[in-house]
Amino acid sequence: MTAASTAATGGALDIGRVIQQLFQVLGRNFVPFVVLALVLAGIPSAIFYWLQMRMVGGGVTAPDFGARLTWGLVGGVVLALASLILQATIIHGTVSDLNGRRVSIADSLRAGLYAFLPILLIGIMMGLAIGLGFILLVVPGVMLAIAWCVAVPVYVVERRGILDVFGRSAELTRGNRWRIFGLAVIYLVAVIIIQMVLGMVGGVANVTAGGGGSAVTSLFILPVIQVANALIGATGIAALYVDLRQIKDGVGPEGLAAIFD
Repeated sequence: MTAASTAATGGALDIGRVIQQLFQVLGRNFVPFVVLALVLAGIPSAIFYWLQMRMVGGGVTAPDFGARLTWGLVGGVVLALASLILQATIIHGTVSDLNGRRVSIADSLRAGLYAFLPILLIGIMMGLAIGLGFILLVVPGVMLAIAWCVAVPVYVVERRGILDVFGRSAELTRGNRWRIFGLAVIYLVAVIIIQMVLGMVGGVANVTAGGGGSAVTSLFILPVIQVANALIGATGIAALYVDLRQIKDGVGPEGLAAIFD
């Protein structure tokens, strides 16, 4: 039986336990999770940055600026969609792992692709609402982002309706949102540290390789940052969801994984 299944039901969210679960799951499934992250985040990012680098290499002109802006928006949307699929695959893999089952790349990828259209709609609705909240007073946007942070896991695991996932996520996070906010701050700090460290590596490459350093940064450093952020974020959201379900519903990983059988 896993640590998550033996944790006490009820009470407040334990940030330390969520972080511990995050790294335990990543440690046990490093290879399959990295493969999934490379396919859905690393490789698309490398292609996007390479094409962007090729376009910039031609010099900046007024007509090209519009094309580059359009390409940047399209590329950003594609990367965001791939990130949503990755989140669904990692959620599947995390719940399977916490249930004591071997993580299958094929099964996890299948689960992510199966949920693609619904989580796309969820992502669009969430993005519009949170974006509006940030435009208004910032605080409403932060509150919505915290309340709806487990909406995607709710859909993947519980198969609720697209509109229902928002209420369900708000229900699961209620009473623990300040702790979830603290967890989000820790995540952001970790992301900043990762970017700083890899950014310094890219800086060294620029100095030592001259003109080739930018290619190293675009084709290696930036995709690695994307993969690291995606792995930590998706696994963390999945671990958070599992912990919240245990707190609110008294349902351990064994009960959650039944949805995949």
